[in-house]
Amino acid sequence: MKKKSFIYQTWWIGLIPMLVGFIFMIVATVIQLVPMDGVDINSVYTENASAIRDFRFIFLAAFGGTGLFIFMIGLLLIGYPKYQKVKNQRLKEQGIKISAEVIDFQGTALTVNNNRLTRLTCTAKINGTDYIFKSQPLRLNPVPFLKNDLVDVYYDLGNMKRYFVDVDGSVRDVVEL
Repeated sequence: MKKKSFIYQTWWIGLIPMLVGFIFMIVATVIQLVPMDGVDINSVYTENASAIRDFRFIFLAAFGGTGLFIFMIGLLLIGYPKYQKVKNQRLKEQGIKISAEVIDFQGTALTVNNNRLTRLTCTAKINGTDYIFKSQPLRLNPVPFLKNDLVDVYYDLGNMKRYFVDVDGSVRDVVEL
């Protein structure tokens, strides 16, 4: 069976704007291919070729540009979680690993399906200084499943703001049926 992840996955949210943007761009492209003999611009019918070309260009820019913008937002919503995953994997491979003590498990301001997303807060002492680390948004409470009530944290010694709280790697094997 596949091990269940506690981290809330958000990449799928980008599929909706990508689909809407793609449909807008298809409509804008189809309008460019439809033959037009004349066009009604501001209640004035014209068969002027330059007026028709200008109308097509404005429609392509407005509809296709909007579609492209929405499509790019969808790509960003899909690409950012993938980038975070690669960055976290790099921190796991190259960063310094410490075990941090859990101090809090609380809800965030984010609500998905009428459930508040939660975040795990933990602390560790590094070189005599106490640091507080916060996890990514979580779906479930991982505290009962933690090994020795400690969470693995990977950080970059050059920049302490770059860290990753490895909740999934710190819990025992959990399978959701």
